[in-house]
Amino acid sequence: MTFHDILGNPGVTLGCVTLGTIIVAMTVQKWWKAGGGGGGMKGPGSSGGQRDWKALVPFIIALCYGMVAILASPGISALGLVTKFGLWGGNQLGYGYLVWGIGGTSPNVTRVSPVVLTPGGYAILAIWTALVVGQHMWSRRLPRIQTTLGVIAGVFLGLSAGIAGVAAIPLASGVNVLGAWYTGTVS
Repeated sequence: MTFHDILGNPGVTLGCVTLGTIIVAMTVQKWWKAGGGGGGMKGPGSSGGQRDWKALVPFIIALCYGMVAILASPGISALGLVTKFGLWGGNQLGYGYLVWGIGGTSPNVTRVSPVVLTPGGYAILAIWTALVVGQHMWSRRLPRIQTTLGVIAGVFLGLSAGIAGVAAIPLASGVNVLGAWYTGTVS
């Protein structure tokens, strides 16, 4: 495998998508259990079984960011290098998990056509990048972990041909529309 294979037109394998899905599922599971998902009697100071959906916001924002970042960042940019090497690492770990850990296979499940951002969309991605970095730097421990895991899961899921990849297309389109509105650029 060469640098061109990693940075050129990267692909995503089933193992990588599986790891991304595991990250999302375990984050939601932790949130569910922290809100009293087991039922039963609750002591003083507990949430009484109430789950605050706002606790998932840092993760969801970071997940969406990771999807757009892997879709839109060329390999020659700093963000492109980080996302492409992250995807390559996820493919390797996912392959090992599915093939050597579980006994299955890890075929390529990459979407057929990439999504490209407009100039205004790239401006929004640049602002979003700064906000995600700020969220990571200036947060307490849990939101920092959620931000990191969200970006990783988004990178792992963004190029897939399945549901997560289909969700990434309107997300990137929304970033383009927001960029056109905010910056006044049309193309």
